[in-house]
Amino acid sequence: MTDQYPPPIDGTVPGSWAQTTVTERLPEITRRVITENQFPDSVEERLIRLVSEIQEGSIRSLEDQGAPDQVDWEGYIEPYLGKSWLEVPWLFAEHYFYRRIMEAVDYFQLGLDPYAYQKNQGLERSSRDVGALAVFLAEGRKDPLQRIETFREGLYFSLWGNQADLSLWPAGSADDPRHHSRDTLQEHLLADDSQLMISSVFWDDQPASRMDILLDNAGFELVADLGLADIALGLGLAETLVLHVKAHPTYVSDVILPDLEATVAFLSSSPDPATREFGERLTAYREEGRLLVRESFFWNSPLAMWELPDELRGEWQHSSLLISKGDANYRRVLGDRQWDFTLPFSEIVDFLPAPLAALRTLKAELAVGLTLDRIQEIYNQDRNWMVDGKWGVIHFAPGPERGSAGRAPADSSSF
Repeated sequence: MTDQYPPPIDGTVPGSWAQTTVTERLPEITRRVITENQFPDSVEERLIRLVSEIQEGSIRSLEDQGAPDQVDWEGYIEPYLGKSWLEVPWLFAEHYFYRRIMEAVDYFQLGLDPYAYQKNQGLERSSRDVGALAVFLAEGRKDPLQRIETFREGLYFSLWGNQADLSLWPAGSADDPRHHSRDTLQEHLLADDSQLMISSVFWDDQPASRMDILLDNAGFELVADLGLADIALGLGLAETLVLHVKAHPTYVSDVILPDLEATVAFLSSSPDPATREFGERLTAYREEGRLLVRESFFWNSPLAMWELPDELRGEWQHSSLLISKGDANYRRVLGDRQWDFTLPFSEIVDFLPAPLAALRTLKAELAVGLTLDRIQEIYNQDRNWMVDGKWGVIHFAPGPERGSAGRAPADSSSF
């Protein structure tokens, strides 16, 4: 399917979410970065200029010479030099914006995460949800015969954890879209391929040698994703699990390696016994070499998933299941293009070397795998259904026929 690309989404459509993001949300995120940090005047001046450039300027080259991704970004930027922020593909505009934040705060020299305050607040404010998840995980370990059902429930925790997105709703925001009942969650699930995924991946009742989770947000979503890893490793569904993180801060709350380490430490030091034991299990998996991490600048790039670097593609040939988390990863999988909403997800995503499950709550005007009747039904309930984070999908693409290829040993780095 990837030889027939529809046009990319951009910010030229009046009133579109892409246009709102560029003209309103990105400047507001920049102002929040200034307010929540104590940067020197020179950094604040660069951030203030960035706000002006988004609104009135054009795409320019990066100025932090010697950065580890400088050469790659020269190639990404070249086709769009001199164009306005609204004219370029939205996926490029957003990733370029977050890379410009890194330039402004001199991240590759100083290493300071400009979103650390929001991430810390998001984790601290989720203690009650974390405790409930920890109890669920403890209960699930008591009945290994129900391990598949426990894994399915873990998928739902992981999916709805994606509603917490600090680029849209800062920690403590009254506009937080999270649902608070199981019935409401199920009513807002637009597509659920979890049974197809489970049947395809666990058909022989043997553990996968490797699973991969493409992480999205820090805070409770990361805890829920680590819960899914705990289920897979602790109940014998996977021998090894690899977590994929961003190489530098982006999208405000997206996970980088220090976030992962801080979250495990937060869990392990909790006064709540179930939460503390959850953190201790994660530490044990790490020490055993079963829970691994892989950071890559690919996740900070404006590239579509079909432009996956050879190194990752080679690794994923040994994976039994890729789990893509969140809206930005979903957009990358689909190239952030104007696909027909009724096209099957698996018909588009036929280019990966392993099966892929996409867990996403909708925060962008992009969707596939729906029927026209369902779209009309949702629209009648919620005019903002594509961007308000209240609706979710679990899509599955089975990947190539590989026989037992997904049982090969994993090869990655421990964190």
